[in-house]
Amino acid sequence: MSQIYFEAKGEALLKQIGMSKSEFARRMGIRKQNVKALFKTKNLETIHKAAGVLEVPFTLLVGYAEEPDLSETPPTSLEEYKKIVEYYVITENDIPTGDSNEDRRRRHKIILSFYHNWKRQNPEAKKYNLNLKDDINIRYVSVEETAGQASFTYLSTLAVLQLDAILTNAVLIGTTPANDKKKNQKGFISMLRMSYNCPGIGLVKMMVGVKQRDKSKVQYCITAIDAGKTKQEAE
Repeated sequence: MSQIYFEAKGEALLKQIGMSKSEFARRMGIRKQNVKALFKTKNLETIHKAAGVLEVPFTLLVGYAEEPDLSETPPTSLEEYKKIVEYYVITENDIPTGDSNEDRRRRHKIILSFYHNWKRQNPEAKKYNLNLKDDINIRYVSVEETAGQASFTYLSTLAVLQLDAILTNAVLIGTTPANDKKKNQKGFISMLRMSYNCPGIGLVKMMVGVKQRDKSKVQYCITAIDAGKTKQEAE
């Protein structure tokens, strides 16, 4: 049976957002030694509470982790719970511009929320790229890798908000073998380096993985090339 994200990636998520097990346990109202057992719960109310504590979308925690595919539909019994997840329109003014851990944590949350908003509007979870003449798919790895890397800077986070334009218009600039030592590149045979000149941001790099199984293309990561540029310089 497939594991949901909360069970499979819960501890890794704590590290990503910089929250200790002790703090998580305190906010959840449990003992620290029970955190590991909590990640195995199937109680939806408990998982929804954890989503609030972690400040991530509920649908992320209940999605399947074994098959990295955002196009999977959660079980029907979960549909009624989707209405309690807060989705909102994100603008550049919502993105923190600083370098603190808190700023990065907030940018990480914004990217996760953006992708889940995007998936609701694009249920097929893919866009046709004009240069490759093929679809680029959005999968679980797309969200995890992009949120992890793009959240380091304001400009890279801003670039992610231009996802449709990047997926459609980015052009191929090179190909490298996939690095099978990296967990998120396992299953890919090669990585396509693509770029797009994004208005108001500059050159944006997108890495696209080519799956070994069926040669389908999956957006891997998006970052701004001149990521050190400040908001004022970008304007």
